[in-house]
Amino acid sequence: MNADDSGVFDGDAELDVAGVRCPVRVRLAGHLSPIDGQYHWQGLAYGAPETVTPGTPAQLAIGNRSVTVRLVERVPSGQLMVSGVGSPPYDLLPA
Repeated sequence: MNADDSGVFDGDAELDVAGVRCPVRVRLAGHLSPIDGQYHWQGLAYGAPETVTPGTPAQLAIGNRSVTVRLVERVPSGQLMVSGVGSPPYDLLPA
């Protein structure tokens, strides 16, 4: 699963929160930080159940890649803001 030419990944994913898996659609983007030298990515998860609460440890999987994700907050329109540091669960280069 690859990001588009602008570096944005938009597609299906699976969110695993405390062993409970749920399908979501995500829109993610990131950047390489010149301060710490790490890749920081974030975005929105659409369709996460209302029972999923920010701050709960979670994993985000896209295809066969699974990474730790931080559940930041619910935005007013209902999506779950997520973020991570390090290798994202999608390929950075366009297909």
